[in-house]
Amino acid sequence: MPPNSTRPAATEAINTATPSLHARSAIDWTLSHLALSDRILAAAAREVLTGLPVTIDNRRAMDNTAIASLVASTTHTQRVDLVRRNATDLSTVIKAIPDHAATTLVQLRLVGRDGQPVPDQQLSWSDLIRLRATEHLPGHAARLRALATE
Repeated sequence: MPPNSTRPAATEAINTATPSLHARSAIDWTLSHLALSDRILAAAAREVLTGLPVTIDNRRAMDNTAIASLVASTTHTQRVDLVRRNATDLSTVIKAIPDHAATTLVQLRLVGRDGQPVPDQQLSWSDLIRLRATEHLPGHAARLRALATE
């Protein structure tokens, strides 16, 4: 499944709704988080392509200051477009990764939404992308759909 397959429908739902102030804030956070995390993953995918060791650190995609800066410097429509562009870039790079590189181990240095570190872990590149496509993105898409109706 392509990494951005669930996003367009969810982002379109937001464009046709007028969510509450609370929902708008959560939508802004989610869109910014997705755009920033796809940028991080696209850079990691390029490292996989070059054969360099890969460490993914999601702090910037979880950082409230970085997210607030993105929200302040863009409109809602621009954030939706940024999600689309970054997802397309990530998808393009993923498609260029040869099958044998899918087993590349990726070091994960992650923080949760509360800003607290999650224990470091290693996953293969293919497992990371599979988790993103089957759990992470559908969860955010469902959240965006629900928020669009608040």
